[in-house]
Amino acid sequence: MMAVAILGSWVPRSACPAVLFGLLLGCPGLEIVDTPHPGPDDDDTADDDDDTSPGDDDTTSGDDDTGDDDTVAPYTCEPAAVTSPVLNGEMYFDPADPHPGDTLTVIVKAPGQSPDTYPSMAMKADGSWGEVLEPTTIVAGGGDTFYYYAIPDVQLGEMCLLGLIDGVIPEISGEVLVTERPQGPPLTQGVYRVTSNHQWTCGEQPTYGNEVHVQVLDAQGNGVPNTDIAIHYADSTDPGTIYNGGDDIPEFVTTDGNGSFVGYNYWPISDHGFLVFQLWVMDEPSDVATELTTGWWETDDQGCNYCGQYAINVWGHWSHSIVFQRDPAATEACTVPVDHAGQAACGAPGHLHHHPTHQACWSLL
Repeated sequence: MMAVAILGSWVPRSACPAVLFGLLLGCPGLEIVDTPHPGPDDDDTADDDDDTSPGDDDTTSGDDDTGDDDTVAPYTCEPAAVTSPVLNGEMYFDPADPHPGDTLTVIVKAPGQSPDTYPSMAMKADGSWGEVLEPTTIVAGGGDTFYYYAIPDVQLGEMCLLGLIDGVIPEISGEVLVTERPQGPPLTQGVYRVTSNHQWTCGEQPTYGNEVHVQVLDAQGNGVPNTDIAIHYADSTDPGTIYNGGDDIPEFVTTDGNGSFVGYNYWPISDHGFLVFQLWVMDEPSDVATELTTGWWETDDQGCNYCGQYAINVWGHWSHSIVFQRDPAATEACTVPVDHAGQAACGAPGHLHHHPTHQACWSLL
């Protein structure tokens, strides 16, 4: 069985130790809020030199040397009129407001569709950079089936999406507008880089529940106290469907006097796919740590059991350690996925909310 789950309560372990049968006892809930994105970027992005995806040539300058206004009209497209006759699908996007260089995650939810009966479907994306046909990065089941796609390095203007069953039969369509990237925090002391985004192994994982450990270090490796860490769930999330964890997802958490935060939770879940969190250092130029989710239960949709022991399964009960360290010389930031250390028993890992072969980075200059 698959359950969509998140690192949910983020209650400091020392502040609320009473836990019984998945309930946090005596811990007041925190209001669910919408966390703004980290200045120069809001999700998977890319402007890296090794990108081999379409649209990295930046040739649309519009400069004809005539002295006229060189403004180029944003790219437009006409989405196909397709109403998902086979899957009765719903399409969701993350980020909801993408900017040039972002990787757009497209999720197609097929209500009531079982993974063993789902058809093969690729996603065609049409934008100012050209056209690309992306395979699914992962298909996950449960009560519904979720198709995940990653469209890297999007560019200004409209982008049309078209799901194609067996690569040729139109099934579902959508449209996204890519807008200019807003200015982020000033680059005065470098960038907080994610030096580790570690998914705990079966040997590290506690029985029941999950822990999240966050460290913020200066350039010399010393802890930075009283630092706020943003907690943002993917834009594709429907906050009204979050349950099994209470209204206790904070907007941010704060490091202690040693520059650390330790939180603990059970298994809050949500609709619209895996509820994936992103973390970054607030009000500072910062990398974005992503793929933070408790994910599936003990056995995946292909029948593989990750740890072979109930209540200590990494996929079902993920814990994570994330380290941010300031790099004074850095001038770009990146979206950094987990290291997938807990998935070794079941072959190639699934990837959530980033492109599996595309390092998403953006310039802060």
